Amino acid sequence: MSTMPSDVPRIVISATHSGAGKSTITMGILMALKKRGLDPQSFKTGPDYIDPMHHTLVLGKECRNLDTWMFRDEVEKLFVKGSEGSGISVTEGVMGLYDGKDGINEEGSTAFLSKIIRSPVVLVIDAKATGRSAGAVALGFKEYDKEVNLAGVIFNRVGSPNHLKILKDSLRGIPCLGGVLRDECMVLESRYMGLIPAAEDYDQEKYDKIREHIEKCVDIDGLIEIARSAPPISNTYDAPPSEGTKVRIGVAKDKAFNFYYIHNIESLREAGAELVFFSPTEGDLPDVDGLYLGGGYPELFADELEANKGMRQAVKKASEDGMPIYAESGGLLYLSNRITGTDGISHEMCGVIDAESKMNDSKKAVGYVEMTSNSDNVLCEKGWTVRGHEFHYSSVLPSAPEKYVFDLNVGKGIADGKDGISVNNTVGGYTHIHFASNPKIPKRFVDCCIDYSRS
Repeated sequence: MSTMPSDVPRIVISATHSGAGKSTITMGILMALKKRGLDPQSFKTGPDYIDPMHHTLVLGKECRNLDTWMFRDEVEKLFVKGSEGSGISVTEGVMGLYDGKDGINEEGSTAFLSKIIRSPVVLVIDAKATGRSAGAVALGFKEYDKEVNLAGVIFNRVGSPNHLKILKDSLRGIPCLGGVLRDECMVLESRYMGLIPAAEDYDQEKYDKIREHIEKCVDIDGLIEIARSAPPISNTYDAPPSEGTKVRIGVAKDKAFNFYYIHNIESLREAGAELVFFSPTEGDLPDVDGLYLGGGYPELFADELEANKGMRQAVKKASEDGMPIYAESGGLLYLSNRITGTDGISHEMCGVIDAESKMNDSKKAVGYVEMTSNSDNVLCEKGWTVRGHEFHYSSVLPSAPEKYVFDLNVGKGIADGKDGISVNNTVGGYTHIHFASNPKIPKRFVDCCIDYSRS
């Protein structure tokens, strides 16, 4: 049994809305804290993959997602477990502070998460083209839910020292932790699903400039003091017993496939899997008993995926042999017959699932998903309910009637309220399932891999 020490500081960095600059400011704060030797642990509110990639890159340790809709009952445990051993925990919010699943319920919001983990909140306000009104915005956010500990404000895109003075003077009883002056160094390139993944756009000098700018503009000492004011959190968790290595599961991890929740990876290990990371764009399929093909941007690297014909053929044969395979979103596209881009050019994929994948100019689905298994499969027994998230610009069009193993209660899936095309012992769907939404999933998948290894 383990309990989070009461003296571990924690802070939530939120904002008034998406695009206010909290992601870049959070990265700068994380790097500044690391430079001070505080060994920060980062978390990300909600289902996003890309911001956590940047956190992981700048800290050299995995960022962890916390989501009060996908796995409300597991949030405290995963926060406590993830924070253990760190000097300070920093959680980046999602969208605006009070934005969640809908306009009424607080589930999924940064505000709700901050109350669960009993963390003070620092609010980022985009100050471009505003002055005294910023004080009204800050006061409104503080008063909207008095159970939220809104402990400070950081102004972003500040025009000048005089502009910052106006902004500070507008505040009523809320500490100002600084104003980030407008600077090109604070701009990170974006793609249609968010920031470009850090590994594709890595430039150490650029990140150093972000840290230096934040150190000049933000009161890091004041932020640490607020973090240290967080009350004790007494939630406990039981460390899972070691299962020992029972099977080897291959995990696709490269520039084309890199969207994974670290909890999913760790829970498979805890269930007895040795994870073997490999690249579908190059090399050979490793000797494994199961495959996990995550999301990413296979459409951007479709020519390289197509060129590695040996890999595609090996994946198809593994499926035909009955190997348990789980593919989500980008992994689903890879298992289809081919991917056709918006330019009309098609690239051959694995052909495990008899379907055509097509990229669209606009997003086809974004949001939370809840679904129930209508039959036994490699992830779930019939009747199990799981939650996750979908975000894609593609369409998957089956060439013939397919067997779907999930009925959606919330979300869109592949078609007609269904997700999870099943063939052999392969399941491919659009939903990024978070295994904490149903902790029985990892053991189920590992057990299926064990059965396959013995066949």
